Amino acid sequence: MNQLVVSLIVILMPGIIATIICDKLTNHSKWDSFKFGLYALTLGMACYVLLQVCVYVSNVWSATTFSMDSIQWSNLKIWSSALNGGAGLEPWEICVAVLFSIPVSFFASWLINFKLFNKVAQALRVSNKFGDENLYSYYLNAQEIDWVYVRDKENGFTYQGRVVSHSETEALQELVLSEVSVFTYDDSEHCYDVPTMYISREIGKLVIEAIPDEILGEVNE
Repeated sequence: MNQLVVSLIVILMPGIIATIICDKLTNHSKWDSFKFGLYALTLGMACYVLLQVCVYVSNVWSATTFSMDSIQWSNLKIWSSALNGGAGLEPWEICVAVLFSIPVSFFASWLINFKLFNKVAQALRVSNKFGDENLYSYYLNAQEIDWVYVRDKENGFTYQGRVVSHSETEALQELVLSEVSVFTYDDSEHCYDVPTMYISREIGKLVIEAIPDEILGEVNE
């Protein structure tokens, strides 16, 4: 492994860490290597830009007056190092950028999870896309989804419970419910209750219905 490759990995380390954190904190379709590299580059740049802003603020704070002529602007060495094959890297810049990768990844995850860009685009009627996640995750992540009916027609049961967690692979849809009541699918006869239940079925085998509060109250009575 030559020096250029090592320098490139070191420079991209903040972005790689931020991307790994974002991957763990957000719901999205699987990233291929190109997307991961692109996001690592973008988030890494965000880390260094944030560090550069902090350096400029420090320059202003250290100036004797606030006139532009008296401020000594300091640029990060990372900008010139990236163009020169990694020559002249400052270790402290890399270390601080790595620390900044945590708040940057949290902010990026917040933007993704709350779909800020999608909401703005929908408000401007630019796009109707709801996000990168599939409709299964999008539906179960909605704030109003709490108590649900899970219709398992193939096995002849209906499950009533509160959504605890969920996930989806290329072949399976998984769901964990709490405070579960099990009913027969055909005539809704109550079978039994369990504290929690893990359900795993092939994609498309389950039908999930949100239970309105008024119906839930009647059922519990």
